[in-house]
Amino acid sequence: MHRLTAVCLLALFVYTAGIGAEAPASIGVAITKGEFRIDNHTVSGNATIFDGNTLETLTNPSELRIQGGVRVLLDSGSSAKVFGGRLVLERGHGEWDNNQGYPVEALGLRVVPAGGASAGRIAYSGERRIQIAALRGGLRVMNAGGSVVAVMVPGMALEFQPQAPAGAQLPFEMTGCVEQRDGRFVLRDLIAGVIEEIRGDRLDREVGNVVEVVAFELPKEQPVAGAMEVVQVTRLRRVRRGCPAPPPSAAVPPAAKPAAPPKAAPPKAAPQVAKTPAPPVAQPAPPVSVPSGGGMSGAKKAVIAGVIVGGAGAGAAVYLTQKKDKETISR
Repeated sequence: MHRLTAVCLLALFVYTAGIGAEAPASIGVAITKGEFRIDNHTVSGNATIFDGNTLETLTNPSELRIQGGVRVLLDSGSSAKVFGGRLVLERGHGEWDNNQGYPVEALGLRVVPAGGASAGRIAYSGERRIQIAALRGGLRVMNAGGSVVAVMVPGMALEFQPQAPAGAQLPFEMTGCVEQRDGRFVLRDLIAGVIEEIRGDRLDREVGNVVEVVAFELPKEQPVAGAMEVVQVTRLRRVRRGCPAPPPSAAVPPAAKPAAPPKAAPPKAAPQVAKTPAPPVAQPAPPVSVPSGGGMSGAKKAVIAGVIVGGAGAGAAVYLTQKKDKETISR
């Protein structure tokens, strides 16, 4: 009799503990017209996604609706690791909208809104290269250390190729306009749109001119207001007298460097079918203005904090999601 009571109490304890155990919380849903894969499980139609799930699209694009109003479209043949606080594109092409501070990452680079909501495209374009297009709202592109390597305005498309390994001295090769601020000198890069405080000899002679510099970062120095970093110029060449007008992005103050992303993801749960509405009707995406030519131009590029930045050509991979037979995020 006592033995039976003990067994019953043990069963009741296990049952109660199971009820109290906290199940993994979903972060959104994935929607497609065909099949896709979540953590190597093939799913048809719609599925709930959890923090740390890896989603792979097959022959059709998939739309992710992430809590907080973020919507991401993954083109066919793409792969991404999805978290509640960021998305890491591992292969293919992606497009996002209603990005309320939600970062998108690829090749160790992080893309965040310069302020407010934004929309953009990101695509792998070759060996260790990605292309990014800003569709709406400003974008900032940062390297793994949090240094801003590009400030993008709507209608701008750039290609990025990270060069420097972690811990290496970060090189800068920039062409821009020399300006004076609060008794110091800054260089406003004409390609990536970033502003760096520069230090060196006879910089006062170049104020108002376009110059080409080779420099390295002084990480312990505090830059003047509006500049991203302080760099020491090792070589300077005047390109021409007179500077073009600064773009609208130059007026946006620099963002604080983000905290490092979490190293480990919470335990994954098996995908579950979610009852969600049908995929939205496709709508045309706005055009993106890019320089002519295919791919990064050798004559129009910069090296910012160890990342080669150049104009994306008219044949850029970011245009692949504009094909009429592809879904695009509804506006």
